[in-house]
Amino acid sequence: MKTILFGLVQALGGWLALAALLSWTLQTRYELRAVDTIGIALFTGALAWPAFGLFVSAIHCGREILAIRRGVKGVPPADNAQVVLVGAIEASGPLLRAPMDGSPCVAYAYQMQIDSGTGKRRHIATLARGVALTPSRIVTRSGAYRLLVVPDLEAAQPVASRDTQVARFLAYAKDTAFTEQTGAAKELLQRWSDGDGAYRSDVRFVELQGADTRCWVPTQQHVPPGALVCVFGRHDAMQGGIVPSVTRPARLICGNAQEVIASLRSKIVTRTLIGSGLGAAVALLLVSFVRG
Repeated sequence: MKTILFGLVQALGGWLALAALLSWTLQTRYELRAVDTIGIALFTGALAWPAFGLFVSAIHCGREILAIRRGVKGVPPADNAQVVLVGAIEASGPLLRAPMDGSPCVAYAYQMQIDSGTGKRRHIATLARGVALTPSRIVTRSGAYRLLVVPDLEAAQPVASRDTQVARFLAYAKDTAFTEQTGAAKELLQRWSDGDGAYRSDVRFVELQGADTRCWVPTQQHVPPGALVCVFGRHDAMQGGIVPSVTRPARLICGNAQEVIASLRSKIVTRTLIGSGLGAAVALLLVSFVRG
């Protein structure tokens, strides 16, 4: 919850601050009244702030690429810093079984949605979601580090058919104690703050047993034992691993370093192009306003 609130406050504050700067610039440079600049400043600020965020994100991706390369070379992670661990993940506790296909894994995340109707009558809603993590460690060239936080996953997908996944999930749901919808927000807070390396939660938003499953859409990601991974998060030397962070959730991406670097490069190009487009739109709008 703290992460969401921090993000909302940061976005709103950044937009308003940028709009105030644009309004002040128009007033001082072109001798305009404040009331005449508020509208255009708010509108262009709403475009300029995302553009700024995209450029910052592209720079952050570049820093992550450098951190991955340091990890590949075996440079030890700095204490109390955002780092990237590059290596193979090993289970220190009992292996888990992914709900949708039964794959053995060290971590999984799933979601069951309903997607019905078409056009304006299309209805998409989450029926259930869950995540689990067994105690594990990432073995790198500089040593082994514990995973003491529940990370966001970019991992393996099930190969089973949709019908098989739905059937397996119903069998899983029959023997599972779910958190009800009223506890969903509390569960997210517990997940983001969990710091012992073992976690499991299952949240349902409707009654699952006996429901019509024809429009159900299952999704799942799981991390096989021994998989090559890049783990992004805050390193704590005293605890010997990746721990929760208030400002930036941990991420785990399955794949070797070169694959992850290629993905980050693609994000840099995409975000730079979109940010440049938004920036050009802001410039054209401001020029048109001043000339008008």
